[in-house]
Amino acid sequence: MTALAAAVDDLAAQDLHGLSDAVRAERVLQLRRLLDRLEGHWLNELAGVDARSAAGAEDGVQAGSTAGWLRGRLRMGAAAASNAVRTARACSPAPSPEPVRP
Repeated sequence: MTALAAAVDDLAAQDLHGLSDAVRAERVLQLRRLLDRLEGHWLNELAGVDARSAAGAEDGVQAGSTAGWLRGRLRMGAAAASNAVRTARACSPAPSPEPVRP
């Protein structure tokens, strides 16, 4: 996560004024693709937190709901938080059944 944060900081520090229109347009497309990939990772992580009822664990507490935790910690609106949890659950693979032991 530290390396990802550093990469985003590096991007934010870049001077874009000298770039051509074509380069800037291509960067917009590349950034959107990266955001989509990162969103997929976020949803996967969110599904894991939700499945384990781990919302609030970073503060040593158990939140009442994953959506409520997102609202409080990330200041998301109620609809956005609920939609994020619903999407994470829908995108998460179903847990594999435990093998039957003889």
